[in-house]
Amino acid sequence: MFGFSFAELIVVLLVCLIFIRPQDLPEIAHFAGKVIFRSKKFFNDAKAYLKSVESEVGIDQLKQEINRGIAEERAKLEEDLTVIVDIYGNEHKVPKVSEVREDMTKEEIEAEIARLNLENSAKIQLKKDDQINSNQKLGQL
Repeated sequence: MFGFSFAELIVVLLVCLIFIRPQDLPEIAHFAGKVIFRSKKFFNDAKAYLKSVESEVGIDQLKQEINRGIAEERAKLEEDLTVIVDIYGNEHKVPKVSEVREDMTKEEIEAEIARLNLENSAKIQLKKDDQINSNQKLGQL
């Protein structure tokens, strides 16, 4: 609960039994119970107060507006992304390739990317086939 293990709690209780007189134990336990009860009540009251302030201020609506704005911006960014596949089969999203290659039209860029992705996919397939062939040769040995 407070970062104490069971063994540490036993040690603390044994120390209490050694240094505190047995007739004082009920009074100390009662006091500790009161402190724990009052602290729990205080924290529960504080939590309820903060929730009421949160609802009055309208933090939930603010959170929803922020999340909606983030989602809209993410959607805008994803619209401008171009997916490029490298020779290892990893997909990379690159923003606004048309700004990098201003000498080409959008259609030419899309055709070039499709051609290069197809070439890289073919290279990936060739590598996989080579691995399969080499594994089969090793299996025959």
